[in-house]
Amino acid sequence: MNQYELDKYVLDYINGNSEAFDVIYYETQKSVYLSIKLIVSDKSVIEDLMQDTYMKALDSLQSYNPGTNFNAWISKIARNLALNYYNKNKRIDVLDSSDDVFQIEDSSSKLTYYLSFLEGNERDVVIYHIILNMSFKEIGNILNVPQSTAFYTYKSALKKIRSNI
Repeated sequence: MNQYELDKYVLDYINGNSEAFDVIYYETQKSVYLSIKLIVSDKSVIEDLMQDTYMKALDSLQSYNPGTNFNAWISKIARNLALNYYNKNKRIDVLDSSDDVFQIEDSSSKLTYYLSFLEGNERDVVIYHIILNMSFKEIGNILNVPQSTAFYTYKSALKKIRSNI
């Protein structure tokens, strides 16, 4: 579903159609999950943060500007909640490259192997761009970096993967 179709469901929800939430959830759950999973590794905490993300998003829907990509908007909310949680609970382990979070996308270990060469934002940018098919502008908005930085990080990450293969 493209962002304009998703915006239609968001507007339907704002106008009182509670069934539109099911479509919104279905279309955004993967990016919300991965946005949180990149920061927090505990599955029960991820589920709690996903619920918090949707609650916060629904409470803030009036501030969403249709046409600006709802998926990126809600992913940013998820990432910020996960970062807040992590900062409050330093004992939570940050996702390390050996964690097999990517089973939902690829049952082989190739993806995990390639991503193991990357650090921090490099891994995030590659996941957002390749797996979630987000643009560099959207990625920049989620990571709070300029679009050019997201693009450079992506190119740098690909170069790093190529040099290690």
